[in-house]
Amino acid sequence: MLYKRKNIKFKNFVDLHKNLSLSKLFDFYSVFEGFEKLNILNFEDDVFTNIERILLDDYLKIKSYFALDETSSYALTLLAKNNRKRFSINRKIQHFKALSTLKYLLETGIIKLEYSKEAKKIKDKRQKIKKELRSYVVQDKIIFSNHFTRFFFYFLKPNEKLILQNRYKEVLECIKEKFELYQSFCFEQLSRELLEKKFNINGVQSYWDKNLELDLYYQDENLCFVGEVKF
Repeated sequence: MLYKRKNIKFKNFVDLHKNLSLSKLFDFYSVFEGFEKLNILNFEDDVFTNIERILLDDYLKIKSYFALDETSSYALTLLAKNNRKRFSINRKIQHFKALSTLKYLLETGIIKLEYSKEAKKIKDKRQKIKKELRSYVVQDKIIFSNHFTRFFFYFLKPNEKLILQNRYKEVLECIKEKFELYQSFCFEQLSRELLEKKFNINGVQSYWDKNLELDLYYQDENLCFVGEVKF
């Protein structure tokens, strides 16, 4: 049974800690949004000290929040780091097992789909398809239900052996080395939240097709915009 987590908007997180800088708030939010015990965070220390005290020292309990089989856990470690495309895990996990695993994870709510806006091409038997396009498939992308879950499968689960051996220094070095790379997508999601609030809309997402990737995309009958996010 997976532990159900409550999401919190960044604005609400900021309102709870107005005395802190935005950069520090974002550091904590990008790791602990979705964590069930926000009241135990110590903002006197930096985010890495909190990671060690709350997540590494108590790793077995944290791990128990994710009651998943090894294939599901492995799939999530792949999705936490790759291009998030729906069938990207098929390269590492057998095809039918990957499909059933993804179906299960979507049903649990631990991940959700970001639907592609790319129009599917209608096949014409009379028209020969270019060789490089024959295997191309329009794919939806995966989004984790919260930042804490993605952080766990991005950094902690892949380094589980080191954590259980109390080799925290090595784990923290790994986290620090790739922390900004990890945060870049958190910032992209935060940018979507900001735009939705500013324009009073829902459904800001990214756009991708075979030749193009855009961080921000929205279109309705009254408003349309695209954008890139730099962190």
